Amino acid sequence: MESDERESLAGTLDALVAALEAERARHLAGLEPEPALGRLFPPRGAAAHPEMLARLRAAGEAGLFARVGALRAEWHAAEHEEAWRAAEAAAAVAGPDGPTGLAAAELALSREPDRGRRLALAGAVALALEGPARHREAAAEVRVRLRAESGLSPDWGAVVEGDQLLAATDDAWLDLVGFTARRDLDLAPAPRGDLTRADLLHLVAFPALDGLFRRPALDAAVRATAADLGLDLERVRVDEPTSAAAWPGARAVGGRVLFRARGGLADWPTLLDALGRALAAAPHPPHRRDATLGPALGGLLAGLCLEPAWLAGRLELPRRQVAEVMRALGLARLLHLRAAAAALRVATEVERGLSGQAWREAHREALSAALHATWDGVRAARDDEAGPLAATLRGFTEGERWRVALRERFDEDWWRNPRTAEHLAGLVAAGRLPEGEPARAVEAGAGLARLLERGG
Repeated sequence: MESDERESLAGTLDALVAALEAERARHLAGLEPEPALGRLFPPRGAAAHPEMLARLRAAGEAGLFARVGALRAEWHAAEHEEAWRAAEAAAAVAGPDGPTGLAAAELALSREPDRGRRLALAGAVALALEGPARHREAAAEVRVRLRAESGLSPDWGAVVEGDQLLAATDDAWLDLVGFTARRDLDLAPAPRGDLTRADLLHLVAFPALDGLFRRPALDAAVRATAADLGLDLERVRVDEPTSAAAWPGARAVGGRVLFRARGGLADWPTLLDALGRALAAAPHPPHRRDATLGPALGGLLAGLCLEPAWLAGRLELPRRQVAEVMRALGLARLLHLRAAAAALRVATEVERGLSGQAWREAHREALSAALHATWDGVRAARDDEAGPLAATLRGFTEGERWRVALRERFDEDWWRNPRTAEHLAGLVAAGRLPEGEPARAVEAGAGLARLLERGG
């Protein structure tokens, strides 16, 4: 393949990815209830064509081959993706206060203090997810078939890493979630107790700490940290959608962040993570983005919430309260990681043909076992892709290794050291992490478990 043809293909691929990102971002922001994805592919068909795949394989262009193969699978699944996105936007949840949209109900679920109302809302949300789930499951089946036809194989190495992270954090999770659930909710973990997913989400929201995790403090922390680390926030577009249909939380879509605040503790690590991903993506066209750098930078920034000195300074905490707040943040982070690790194995099995009710049951059993809280099988389709789940885990492990290395190289307050800013600038400009052995999830997980046990 000639260099000019390769560059032409890369430009076509970049244009297609940018168009898809923009359309999906509009849907996540609640601005486009019925996104049109299929129409974006034909004008840029070379970036998702089977003949191009064959040529790239023959030329040994592994990176472009994987990207074109993935886009071809997305093209064939686009009709079903449009359907599930439209169904989610139109879904009505019959909650205890009357009908509401799915995104608004998901936002309210973790903030509902009354358990009876919380469980009623959770049941209504699960029922409303049935329609979108059927379309999303169909999209997954098409995508899996096309990926297999293109020669893209599941990443079992990531699954092994996820299993190791679960093993390394099992005891810490059960001890902490058991103690916190009994203390705050008077509930015991499953299977002996009756802790549910809805209870767990409310538990790790830690509403009693809302007075500490105020929005002005978060804005100030983001600005100060970016300045200390030499990160140019002007390169990233941060949108805060006001639509009731906008999905809660912070999400990076290329070099853009969509942020609908949940309120309280949850917003801090999720916004920092999304900013890190977007900052890593922004300087580079899609075909040159490294799959690990963005999640790793996001994991590094989110990990600041587990640095005692950073946390105490940004929240103006007395020393006696730091350990309590760090355990709360660590428990929330561990929930996110253990859920991703458990879902990753099931999503990878889907790439080998697992589908239908068996998929739902496998997902429900895996998440319930990993988190000691009963899960809804209908949520399996929301964890339908192994790639993002693997990126979450690798981002954590690489981000943690990065953080440890920065502490050793630039002292405990590494985020205030000007040399750290120079180091980060070089890596972001290069678009990749330094060469070397990949980080190990078992070590990062064990480190997080020790941090939670001692509280900083």
